[in-house]
Amino acid sequence: MTALTTLAQYRMDYVDHMDGGWGWGMMALIIITVLAVVALVIWLVRANGLTRSTAVGGAPAETPMQILDRRLAQGEIAPEEYKDRAAILGGH
Repeated sequence: MTALTTLAQYRMDYVDHMDGGWGWGMMALIIITVLAVVALVIWLVRANGLTRSTAVGGAPAETPMQILDRRLAQGEIAPEEYKDRAAILGGH
């Protein structure tokens, strides 16, 4: 019975030791690893030039003036409306 009590006490001390020291250390290591991975992904995205102005296919987004030019060319707006909107945008 004494051997069983000693074994149980050893087991309790071992578990308490692991929870007290390694638990916090492992949690800190996991947080540092996650932050490092997030920083790496952000760095890779910026290094490759992928920004919000880049469309899914890789073509850059149109500027407001380019959209206005395209709409005039497609006949969606009249030349008078084009002149008014271009003046507002500071173009032509």
